[in-house]
Amino acid sequence: MTEWAAPVPSEEGAHHRVLFPLDVPARSLVTSRLAPPIRVADQLFLAAHDHDTGQAQARLHRAGMALGLAGALLAELVIDRRIDVQEGRIIVVGRSPMQDVLSQAILEDVVTELQVAKQPHTVRIWLVYLRHSSITQVRNRLCFNGILREAPGRHWWGGAMSTYRAVDLNSALGPEAAVHLLLTHDDPPEGSIAAMTFAALADACGLLPKLAWWREQRSGLRRRLDRLRGQLPRALRELADQTEAAVGDAVAGRR
Repeated sequence: MTEWAAPVPSEEGAHHRVLFPLDVPARSLVTSRLAPPIRVADQLFLAAHDHDTGQAQARLHRAGMALGLAGALLAELVIDRRIDVQEGRIIVVGRSPMQDVLSQAILEDVVTELQVAKQPHTVRIWLVYLRHSSITQVRNRLCFNGILREAPGRHWWGGAMSTYRAVDLNSALGPEAAVHLLLTHDDPPEGSIAAMTFAALADACGLLPKLAWWREQRSGLRRRLDRLRGQLPRALRELADQTEAAVGDAVAGRR
């Protein structure tokens, strides 16, 4: 698999390395009984796209999606107990190898940067760094794991383009249905930290107002969401807060 080294994270950001080679066949959800679980960033990507037309159409502005996915990729490492957030900085708490290729690469970057910089970078720096490739990397992971497939298409003016479609519509719509279920029930299901994190990050990046059911029931759902967000572990709550602030800055044109 061809890779190139990622540059040092900075406030200006940098392009992350490509992790999924195009010549490796995607896994099939139908033929493989060992398909990897859909992770937090995957859920956010799927919910941030409308699948009704047969192809994934973004319903969230690019800055919000990129930063939301960056926050979700970091959250995956927190949930898997590889990193933590202390005093606004990302620190390493575990270095054991991860099965997910993308998560492993980000963990390696965090470890390398700690060795080079001699101090951990802030959450904001990692969000800015990861946002430059988060959409592409998460989309590629979904294709590799057989959730999405790439299909040829054309721009309205005639130029070639790639489109992406859900292999199974129920799988693509599952994350949106899951966050709706979470926000409309009094007690979160057991082991729902990932689901609560997904909901908090969807709120932080501005996705929830794009969903029809949110607009219809907004006042009650807002109270429920705020309560759930307050129940998150400190590191995940801070990631959601920092993601929301970064999205706000990006939309305001300050970054």
